[in-house]
Parts: sequence; C-alpha cells; structure tokens
Amino acid sequence: MLAPEMIEATVHEYVRALNASDVDAILALFAADAVVEDPIGSDPRRGMGPIRDLYAGAVMAKVQLALDGPIRVAARQAAFAFTVSVEADGQKTKIQPIDVFHFNEEGKIAHMQAFFGPRNFIPA
Repeated sequence: MLAPEMIEATVHEYVRALNASDVDAILALFAADAVVEDPIGSDPRRGMGPIRDLYAGAVMAKVQLALDGPIRVAARQAAFAFTVSVEADGQKTKIQPIDVFHFNEEGKIAHMQAFFGPRNFIPA
C-alpha cells in the first residue's frame, strides 16, 4: 500500500516541476503506459510520447500552478484543486481545474484526469 505522504509528495513535485518548466521531471512521475485525460472528454493521451507533447505545450505556455487547498488522498488516488495562471497573446487567464491521479503499485501516476470546462476559465 502506498503511504498518503508519498502520494502527496508526488502531487507537490508535479506542481514544482510544472512551475519550473521541467518536462523530464514531470514525465518521471508517470508510468510508462500512463493515460492522461486533460481535460476529461478529450481523446486520452496514452504513453510517454503523447504525454510529453501535452506537457511540452504547457511549458511553452509558461503555465504557473498554485494549489487551492489540501490534497485529498484515498487508497491509491489523489484529488486536488489548483489554479493555473497563463498568458497568451497578451491576455492573462486563470483556469481552476481539479485533477485526479490514480497511482500504480510502484507509486507512479498510471491515470490522470483533469476536470474543468469553459466556466473554469477566468480573465485575470
């Protein structure tokens, strides 16, 4: 069984790595056969190539994340609300998603789901 502290540490490392624009550190948190649904309802990205492309785009956009409260851990899952700040074409925007990470037995993220929609975009 994975310790809740390890799961929480992975979420904190995910936020740190995204804020540092460190794609390799982000990918190191995921299982080789991971699936990412970002956002839910989009085509799932399966495996390191498509997941790398997703995070390379986020890094190019210079996103900055801040947790909006405590990380919720249950069994091998974590859910957390956060705010993403991004600027595109001179327009600053904030996005307020909730991500859910499902961990495998080795402590890697096996499945990531990002919950947000148009009502979660806020002009900054």
